[in-house]
Amino acid sequence: MSNTVETSTPLTAMNPSAVEKIDFSSVLLDLLRRKNPNAPADLLGLAAQLAKASERGDVCVDIPAQTDLAAWLASGLVGEAGDFMPLIASHQRLYLARYHAYESRLALQLRAMALDAPPAPDEARLAAHLQTFFAGSHENPDWQKIAVTAALHQRLSIVSGGPGTGKTTTLIKLLTLLQISSDRVLNIALAAPTGKAAMRMQAAISQGKQDLAAKGLLSAELAAQIPDQATTLHRLLGSQFNSVQFRHHAARPLVLDVLVLDEASMIDLALMSKLVDALPPHARLILLGDKDQLASVEAGAVMGDLCAESGFSPDFAAKLSRLTGQVVEPSFSASALGEHVLTLHKSYRFSGAIGALAKAINGGDLRTISTLLQAAASPVNSDAPLLWYASNPAASGQDLTAPLLAGYAAFFAAVAANAAPSEVFKAFDAFRVLSPVRQGAASVSRVNHLIEAQLVKQGLRMNDQVWYAGRPVLVPQNLYDLALYNGDIGLTLMDDAGKLWVHFPDSNGGTRKVAPARLPSVETAFAMTVHKSQGSEFAHVLLLLPSPSDGSVSALSRELVYTAITRARQQVSLWGEESIITSASRKGITRQSGLALRLLA
Repeated sequence: MSNTVETSTPLTAMNPSAVEKIDFSSVLLDLLRRKNPNAPADLLGLAAQLAKASERGDVCVDIPAQTDLAAWLASGLVGEAGDFMPLIASHQRLYLARYHAYESRLALQLRAMALDAPPAPDEARLAAHLQTFFAGSHENPDWQKIAVTAALHQRLSIVSGGPGTGKTTTLIKLLTLLQISSDRVLNIALAAPTGKAAMRMQAAISQGKQDLAAKGLLSAELAAQIPDQATTLHRLLGSQFNSVQFRHHAARPLVLDVLVLDEASMIDLALMSKLVDALPPHARLILLGDKDQLASVEAGAVMGDLCAESGFSPDFAAKLSRLTGQVVEPSFSASALGEHVLTLHKSYRFSGAIGALAKAINGGDLRTISTLLQAAASPVNSDAPLLWYASNPAASGQDLTAPLLAGYAAFFAAVAANAAPSEVFKAFDAFRVLSPVRQGAASVSRVNHLIEAQLVKQGLRMNDQVWYAGRPVLVPQNLYDLALYNGDIGLTLMDDAGKLWVHFPDSNGGTRKVAPARLPSVETAFAMTVHKSQGSEFAHVLLLLPSPSDGSVSALSRELVYTAITRARQQVSLWGEESIITSASRKGITRQSGLALRLLA
């Protein structure tokens, strides 16, 4: 295993499972009462709501119209923009001070980037290059071509599109034309929120470069100028142990000309603010993502807020039409970022049942959802792209073990054969079980328990044995001293001497190994939550949805089911009642935030 590197850094990260969860609401109220024992009761009540809302992902809460705001401001607990207070009142919303600072600063920076247009490329040369790079396109309008052309005129570009809409192809053509238009080789950095997403981005760009080169569109010289090495956002910014601050910030910016950030929907408000803060004044920022996916786990819905409004002014629409030869209609956008939001519409991957179901769920099209499910309930063969099981075996008491073991059969065979780590990872990523909930009949914990119990029966694991060959693990928080980050997946494999190591993919296509003793705070990951699956892709996804009797259906939403389905490349096995699926498609997630309002022109 020549491409495996051993990590020997000592573990100093605390195991959060051993720490009692802190009630943030109680802590905040205690702080406010100590600062002012006579704090207004309605302020304390709303502050408690704010604390709980922030844990759900909200950035702020609305201040009731009848509130005596003057009394709040006089309490010494609430300030206005620029004040040093625990709470900030702004635009009839109440914020924790840090979130107000992140939101207001990010909005100012993005507005400035939107106004700071780079030198426009030569139109004649650009039109010729566009004709070459999009010669085989028969789409009208060709949104990839329009997106590339628009982004060449912008410091800030936000490209949104579902899986298979060509975001990577669009990006490579954009980066190539940026290099062609520049009088020097640009320093381009690629980043993603998680290690898995970075690996996927890296593989997609590498393959995309090969495809363009095969068509004669990318010379060896230009290909070398477009990186195919991606890193996590935390590594890029320079995470520091036991600190929420990064090594790179406004006073010590990143050294780059272009930053491409993939899976931008996963980025929370605080992290996006720190990222933009660390950009040098001349740098371009290109955000790629899917605005219809789940928002970040932490507070904020940045991608959704940035994409809330889009539209080209008459002048810019005319320029895009002239350069692309496409009919680009102008449309009004109230956002300062309206012209910077570029949406790709056509999926080249999901043309069948998976794509149709994802679109129907996203649009709340109940009739189409029902039609697709009924067709998937009795498929022509078991290899059909969409399989639906109306009676969830996890909830009905039916045996779930057989489909689980069948799904992971190739993985267990690779483990037993002591295959190379890269081959074991490939087999593992061919199948994954997803669930929206951690506990209950159709939960992550139940699936993991069922598989581990079966391994005991087959003599592949001793009862209560924590570490064993074939155990997949998920890192649930950042372990800076090990350069492991929230969402990273590792596989426990045995070496030739019979010793267990946990292997994690590295940026060179190989793996690095970590001793299990250094990883006390990891989770078994035969099944994972839909949130944790973001940035990942699997050949076959088995999605377990809870039944009404589980009492956990409130966790479902159209964004969750859409995100889960679109993690699959080839096949989705959907286990859950039709009423649960249609109910989820009616329910969208709305997070309280003032970012979209601050971006209004």
